[in-house]
Amino acid sequence: MNHILKMRVVMMFVTLCMLTAGNIFAQTVQDSLKQVLKQPGLTPEEQVMTRIRMGRALVDGSRKDAIAATETALAMSRSLKDSKYQALAHSALVSLEYTAEDTTLATRHLDSAFLFAKQSGDPLTLASVWYRKGWLESRMGKPHEAVKSFQESLKLGKGLSGNIYETSVYYNLAAIYSDWKDTDNQYRYALASLVSARLRSDPDDMCNAYQAMATSFEYQFDGDSSKRIFLDSALYYNRKAIATYEANASRISFRSTIALLALNTANLYDQYFPRPYRDSAQHYLDIALRIGKETNQQEVVASCYGMMSSFALNDGNYNRASELLLAGLMALKTYPTPDNRLMAHLMEALSDVAERKGDLPTALQYAREYSRYYAKAFDADRMAIAKRLEAQYQARQREQELVSLQEKAAFNRKLNVVYIGLIVACLVALLYLFRSYHFRLQSTIQQQKLLEKEKQDGELLIRLKEEESMRLQLEKQEAELQARLQAEEAARLQAEQQLIQTQKEQLQKDLLAGTLQVEQKNELLQSLQEKLQDKSVQPDLAKQITRMIEMHKRMDKTFETTRSEFENIHPEFFRKLQEKANNTLTKLDLKHCSYISIGLSTKEIASHLGVAPKSILMSRYRIKQKLGLGKDEGLDTYLMAWRENNPPGEATAGEVSGAG
Repeated sequence: MNHILKMRVVMMFVTLCMLTAGNIFAQTVQDSLKQVLKQPGLTPEEQVMTRIRMGRALVDGSRKDAIAATETALAMSRSLKDSKYQALAHSALVSLEYTAEDTTLATRHLDSAFLFAKQSGDPLTLASVWYRKGWLESRMGKPHEAVKSFQESLKLGKGLSGNIYETSVYYNLAAIYSDWKDTDNQYRYALASLVSARLRSDPDDMCNAYQAMATSFEYQFDGDSSKRIFLDSALYYNRKAIATYEANASRISFRSTIALLALNTANLYDQYFPRPYRDSAQHYLDIALRIGKETNQQEVVASCYGMMSSFALNDGNYNRASELLLAGLMALKTYPTPDNRLMAHLMEALSDVAERKGDLPTALQYAREYSRYYAKAFDADRMAIAKRLEAQYQARQREQELVSLQEKAAFNRKLNVVYIGLIVACLVALLYLFRSYHFRLQSTIQQQKLLEKEKQDGELLIRLKEEESMRLQLEKQEAELQARLQAEEAARLQAEQQLIQTQKEQLQKDLLAGTLQVEQKNELLQSLQEKLQDKSVQPDLAKQITRMIEMHKRMDKTFETTRSEFENIHPEFFRKLQEKANNTLTKLDLKHCSYISIGLSTKEIASHLGVAPKSILMSRYRIKQKLGLGKDEGLDTYLMAWRENNPPGEATAGEVSGAG
C-alpha cells in the first residue's frame, strides 16, 4: 500500500479533489447560492457568476447538475456585452467536462474560453483562462506545455487585484517540479504559493500552500535523509495546514485536501519515526479517515485502512489486519462506483495476510479477486488512455487544421497584397507614360526658349565676372593702402608716447629733487630766522637777512605751483594713495610718502624735515594704519612697488584736486 501513500499520488489528487468537496458542505454552499439567486435586484452579471459557483458546488453530488448549472450561466452570459463572462463560463466547463471524462469537450470549451477572453480584453480574465489551460495540460500529461501556460497566467495577472488564481498557479508549478525532481524550483514555487496565500488570507489557499511547503521539504529530505530539519519542516507545515482547517472549518471549501494532508502526516510518522510515535500516526489516520469518508474520497479511505492494517501486521496481529482490510473493502463498496484499482490493492493485501497466516485457500481466493478487480481497473485505464489519446489526437488535428488555416489565410493575404501591388504598379506605369509624353511635349516647346535664355544668361554672367574681378582688385589695392597707413600711424603714435613718457619721467625726477632742495633750504632759513631773534645781531644785517628769507618763501610758493604741475603730470601717486586711505592723508603725510617713494631713509627724512627720527617713525606708523597695511607689510616696499607699477599719465583737473 505504500505506493498509494506516496506524496506524488497526493499531489496528483489534491487539485482534482478540490472540485469534489464533501456532501454536507456542498449542500450548505448550494443552499446559500440558491438564496443569493433569490435576492431581488441581482444584476445579470451577478447571476452568471453565482451560477458558475453553483456548478462548482454541485460537482460532488451530480456532475450532470453541475454541468447544467454552468451551461445555464453560459447561456445567460451570451446576452451580456462583456464577453469575459462567456470566457469564465467556458473555463468552468473545462474542469467539469474533464472530471466527467470528456476530454474532447473540455478542450473545445478551453478554445472558446480563449476566444472570448481575448475579445473582452480583460487581462485578469485572460490570466484565468491561461491558468485553466495549464491545469488541463498538466492532467493530460503535458507538463512542459503546462509550465508555459502557468507562466503566461502569472505574467498577465501580475499586480492585478482580484487574481484568485495566483496561489493555485504557484501550487501547480510546485507539483510539476516535484515530479521532475527539481527540488529548488519546487521549493521556490511552494514558497511563492505561501506568500500569495497569506496576502489573500483564504483558508483553502493557506492549506494548499502549507501542503506544498510540506511536500517540498519532504522531497528535500528524500534527497538527503541526514538533514532531519527537512523532515521536521515537512511535519510542521502539515500540522499548520491541519490547524488552519480546524480553526476555519466553516470556511474551508475543499476539505479533501486536509484528508490527504493528515494521511501524509501519518505516513511520515510511520516511515521515519520509531514505534513509540505510532499514536501520533494513528491520530492523523483518524483525521484522514473521518474527512475521507465525509468527502467520499475512496483513495484516502483505502489508504487509511491499508496503513492501519500494516500496523497490525507489524505487531503480528493477522486477524486485526484482515479485519481492517475487510472494513476498507466494505467502505469502498458503499460508493456508487467503487474504484477497481483500490479494490484490487485491498484484495492483494488480504491475500498477503492470509498467506502469512497459512490460510492458503483464502489467500488464493483473494488473489483471484485481486486479478478480477485489477483486470477491470486495467480495462478502465486502457479506455481512459484511449479516450485521452483520442482527445490528444483530435486536439493535435485541430491544431494542425488551425495552423493550416492560418497559413492559408496568411498566404491569401500575401497573394492579395501582391495582386493589389500589381494593379497599383500598372496604374502607376500608365500614369507615368501619360505624364512622360506630356512632359516631353512641353519640354520640346520650352527647349528653344531655355537655350536662348541660357545664352543671354551666359553673356550676362561673363560681364558680371569681369566687373567682379575689377572690384576685387580695387578692394585689394585699397586694403593694402589702408594697412600701410595704419602701420605708419601706429609707429608715429608709439614714438610720441615714448617721447612723452620719457619727458614725464624726467620731469618727475627733477621735481622730486627740487622738493628735497626746498626742504633743505627751508631748514636753513628757519635756522637763520631763529638766530636773528638774538639781540646781539645788528639791525641792518637782520633786516637784510629777513628780506632774503621772504624772497626765498616766495620761491617756495613757486615750488608749490611746480608741485601742483607734478601732480597734474603724475596724479595717480597722490590720488590713489588718498583712495587707499579713504582721504585721511594730510599734506605732511603725502610729503613723507614722496620721500619714502624715492628711497630716502628715516634719518634722511628727519634731517630734511628738521624733526627727530622718532617723530618720523610715529608718522610712518600712522600712514601705515591709514593705508590699512598689515604688520608684515613694509611701507617703503609698498610705496616704491606701487609707484613702479603706476607710471605717470594724463589726469583731469578733478583728479589733481582730489590728490591734495
